Amino acid sequence: MKWSAAIALLFAVGGCGGEPFYDTAPSVHRFLVLTTAPALQLRQEPGGVVLDDDVYRTANGSPLTELPRGLTAFRETLYLLLSSAAIEPLEAATYRRQGRILLPAPAEGIAFPNATTGYVWHGAAGMVSIVDLLSGSLAGTLPVSGSIHDAVVAGAMLYAVDTENSRLLAIDTRTRALVGSLALPPRPRFLTLRSTGDELLVLSWGSADDTTTTSPRAPRLSFIRLTPLELLGSIPVYSSATDSARTHVTGIVATAEDFAYVATSAGLVRVDVRSRGSARVLQRWNIRQLLYVPYRGEFWIVTTDTPPRLIVAAGSRAEELFSAPLPEGTIAILPLP
Repeated sequence: MKWSAAIALLFAVGGCGGEPFYDTAPSVHRFLVLTTAPALQLRQEPGGVVLDDDVYRTANGSPLTELPRGLTAFRETLYLLLSSAAIEPLEAATYRRQGRILLPAPAEGIAFPNATTGYVWHGAAGMVSIVDLLSGSLAGTLPVSGSIHDAVVAGAMLYAVDTENSRLLAIDTRTRALVGSLALPPRPRFLTLRSTGDELLVLSWGSADDTTTTSPRAPRLSFIRLTPLELLGSIPVYSSATDSARTHVTGIVATAEDFAYVATSAGLVRVDVRSRGSARVLQRWNIRQLLYVPYRGEFWIVTTDTPPRLIVAAGSRAEELFSAPLPEGTIAILPLP
């Protein structure tokens, strides 16, 4: 699921010319770790401090009884995506459960076009659910043929990638209707909004992730204008097509400096969005999850090591600030302000 770009607790700050200044002095980093225990840990780095080994159990008097799929945040609420086709909203300050939203299928992710509505996509289930955040209930469903695996909000529009049919879908959240589509390079999987707000960056799977093909194929990064909806071009993530075809892609984020950072099994790749090219491998981490904290200029990375590791890096070159082990069975992390 897409964690980059969709964490609404994080706020961007601008700069005045050149690369913005970020305070990268040693400081306390608090974050949540969702695990297969199942549990929701509260941790602090540097130092490997476990502040609470299960804040969900502490706040609610009993542990989670089912495997969580993911965690995202919006305003004063955390949204816990569960394997039983449900979402549990948690109060962000206390982690107390605020109800349970039943869904027609397990959630792949959720995006928020406004303060009262959430749009949930369901992978191969062929639908998008509309959730009323005020009442904590399902408000409706929008059938879509295909398999939706990531989505992002831009203004009143929700843009979603249909991996099965290799297209981008445009959904008007005011009318709750599908209003457009655009053909993309094969198997689009992740997307994010460019910092200017007028383009989407879509990352397509290569043959390393695509079980439907027997031919080597490099993952590609596509550049899409929103108005009118138009594919401006696409480039391979790696300059070597042979190496790229064996590379797994796991996420994408964009920064205010107009760089896109692509997470892969072979490293973190930086792409100059303005020139739509100049892809460069910055670090050789095998990345499972990539997040970006705009107001601190930090990349938060979960590796595929055993046990997995958290790496926090900063700056346009993603220089490592520190790393720390994470518990076995880590599903995802969520940085806290």
